[in-house]
Amino acid sequence: MTLETIINDATKEVLQVPRIAEFCKQLHSEPDFSEVLDRMRDQDDDFEVDGVRFIHKDAIDRIQQEELGNDTYMLGCFNADFLSGHIPLSAETIKQLQEKEQFDAIGELALLHLEAIQQEYCGLDGYGHHFNHYDFSEEEIGNYYVFDNRN
Repeated sequence: MTLETIINDATKEVLQVPRIAEFCKQLHSEPDFSEVLDRMRDQDDDFEVDGVRFIHKDAIDRIQQEELGNDTYMLGCFNADFLSGHIPLSAETIKQLQEKEQFDAIGELALLHLEAIQQEYCGLDGYGHHFNHYDFSEEEIGNYYVFDNRN
């Protein structure tokens, strides 16, 4: 990466501070903006500052796949009709397994198709549903998706 590219990227991120500030104001949060900019300049893919989570747009799919892959129980809780489009079980069979609370078993099978599941999941619900449990919103600011990460 050239010095010019680094300077251009840093300048773009600094110009996003007013948008980040406005988004955070709506959350009633005021993160340390110098820390946010430092983390952006360091090209951190995923970081949180004062209850606001920032995920780089080039890393968000990978990060979401990692998080989904680390929770087979949650994967097994996905809608049966949705899952049946990705794993070799009918929706009815998945529903029966879910009624028997076999969520981890379903999730283990879903791991084999995780990339396709994640792509359709974010395509249907966006990223906010997964990364923002407060109100499921997402904001794309510059090269980052920004989420309210309050619990």
